[in-house]
Amino acid sequence: MQKGINEIIPWWKQKTTWTAMAGIAASIGGYLTGELSIMVCIGSVLGALAIIFGRQGIEKSTYIPELKDRGEVVE
Repeated sequence: MQKGINEIIPWWKQKTTWTAMAGIAASIGGYLTGELSIMVCIGSVLGALAIIFGRQGIEKSTYIPELKDRGEVVE
């Protein structure tokens, strides 16, 4: 079955989510090894979380349902 262009991909299957999670892990690892200060670590984690939630918001705002799902008459 071919997936439509308007299909919403679950958050755990998105490359953006996993890239941001890798950034969070790297930030925490940098703090634990002493390479990053706590402020830089917190800033990096918050930035990565903003990317995850921003991506979800963009995806939901660009989703265009089919005509039949919008309540419009399909002839």
